[in-house]
Amino acid sequence: MIVPMTRYSILVFHRDFAAFMTRLQQEGLLDIRQEEVYTSLSDTEFFPLLQRIEKVQRAFKLEAKMLKSEMEGNGTECKLDGPAFLEKAEAALDRKKALLAVKEETREAMKKAAVWGDFEPEAVERLQKESGLVLVPASVAEKFFPKPEDVAALPLQEIGRENGSVYFVYVCPLEEAAALTAESLSALLGMPVSLSGLPKEALPVLSRRMSQIEADLDSNKIELKHLLAHTGILQAYKTDLMNRLEYKTVSMNVPEEAEGRLRFVEGFLPTEKTADFEAFLDKEAVVYERVAAEDLPEEETPKIPVLLKNNRFAKLFEPITLLFSLPNYRELDLTPMLAPFFMAFFGFCFGDAGYGLLLVAIGLVLAKKLPEAYKGFAWLAFWFGISTVVFGGISGTFFGVSLVEIEALGKLREYILDSNKMMALSLVIGGIQILFGMFVNVLKITKEKGFKYALARVGWLAIIIFGGLLIGLPMLGVEIPVPITYTFYVLVGLGALFAFFYNSPGKNPLLNLGLGLWDTYNTATGLVGDLLSYIRLFALGLTGGILGAVFNELAMTASTGIGVPVVSQLVMLVILLFGHGLNIALCALGSVVHPLRLTFVEFYKNAGFEGGGKPYRPFSVRV
Repeated sequence: MIVPMTRYSILVFHRDFAAFMTRLQQEGLLDIRQEEVYTSLSDTEFFPLLQRIEKVQRAFKLEAKMLKSEMEGNGTECKLDGPAFLEKAEAALDRKKALLAVKEETREAMKKAAVWGDFEPEAVERLQKESGLVLVPASVAEKFFPKPEDVAALPLQEIGRENGSVYFVYVCPLEEAAALTAESLSALLGMPVSLSGLPKEALPVLSRRMSQIEADLDSNKIELKHLLAHTGILQAYKTDLMNRLEYKTVSMNVPEEAEGRLRFVEGFLPTEKTADFEAFLDKEAVVYERVAAEDLPEEETPKIPVLLKNNRFAKLFEPITLLFSLPNYRELDLTPMLAPFFMAFFGFCFGDAGYGLLLVAIGLVLAKKLPEAYKGFAWLAFWFGISTVVFGGISGTFFGVSLVEIEALGKLREYILDSNKMMALSLVIGGIQILFGMFVNVLKITKEKGFKYALARVGWLAIIIFGGLLIGLPMLGVEIPVPITYTFYVLVGLGALFAFFYNSPGKNPLLNLGLGLWDTYNTATGLVGDLLSYIRLFALGLTGGILGAVFNELAMTASTGIGVPVVSQLVMLVILLFGHGLNIALCALGSVVHPLRLTFVEFYKNAGFEGGGKPYRPFSVRV
């Protein structure tokens, strides 16, 4: 259900405004919905700092995972305030990033230098100046390099080998080296060579540098561990900034009145909290007026915030409602109405009792392990598992095994439905949800405009329900008594009268007739299309069962083919785990996506859902 709201309009003297807004934020009850001329995204004082903090927090999460086993013993006191902590954390993270980049560069240089051995670049330069000869470093694929006896006749010296390549130096006069290219050297030596170049630094120098980098990284790790042990300072700073940003954003959007001498604050809060709020206002130097949200004009509806209040079971499905949209304030909350259908659709699509038991077990375990804020998702998995067990039992599938083929079940097999009956069941469930949606639409129109405006919808319900009974029951072999038959005909006739001549109360009957004929075309084609959409429930359940059976057969075939006692069982287990794991993942995806589609398209459309509601978000202090 949607919690009733009350609007408060408050006038505050400009000198008292800042103090009043501070106390109002501490009170944490009023949702202030003004025209947002000034938004948090446009703020240049607090918003950039919050972005920096979030970037550091994301980096710290990664660091915490890498240093999880080393985090003990880092609880030393930290005297930094929020801004200083942020700067130090950014500097430590930037330093680590820079050190890792230098480390990678040094590692690559060491790999290159290792091929050429321990040498001094200065000595090579001195040798070239004194002798007038140049050492041209090059490499060639090992298969092209000459045999040892042929190398002696060439002006070159092998230096080392790595990854199938031979590295060598070609000795030549300075004049020749100036014009030397890879192509000309290849022609001289008779093999396809590449010019590589000597490393700029010797291996010992690079090794010393790497040792220093490792030492710096160790020091950086100690600093990060210390900071990670005190992330509460950063979170407290973030919370404070968010509160100040919220205060600034709300205050900047409060309009001025009487040439700036008064400030006009307007907002909503749950009606059940009005007594506490008015006790607060009575202590303040303000003038206020309250109006029940139900008494506001229709055009004010988008401004009224929405707060849902459901029982423990329906509350589990509120995240599904939020995936699409909150209802607007004057609508019905469809969460309790979609909950049993969505649960049934999930079980129908998953369609395997064994998978359902697995979901039940996972839900119960997670309900004990997860934090309180996430326990709802665990219980949602539990109820989805219960539904899957029920529909998996009806369809006769248990981890891909057909229960109909198990003789030990005896007469229970008579209650298992075949494919034709499962397809019919999917259409029956779909028809029930569509009719329920139309009934909800009647309630919605009655609540918003009055019952006479809903009579056309009532008429269509009568035509569909009683007309369907007149046609369907004889087809099923059920004889309808004559008095009941005539009663059904009368109800269908009354329904047609309302549908064709009272679809727009107060308008010309002939115009209503034209609108009724057009509505007939839309209703007939729409209902057929909507109803056929529910066949996807049967198709997905059937597909999951077939895939499970295929993996079972594949595992048994592979095990029989191998024939080795232990190995065959291991292979069978691997195939079963992989196959059923993949099937469960695919079934889970389809069992969420397709029920969402049926809920947000077929059900919401027939229920006349409009949505567009804004969540109730009181102006409060975050803790």
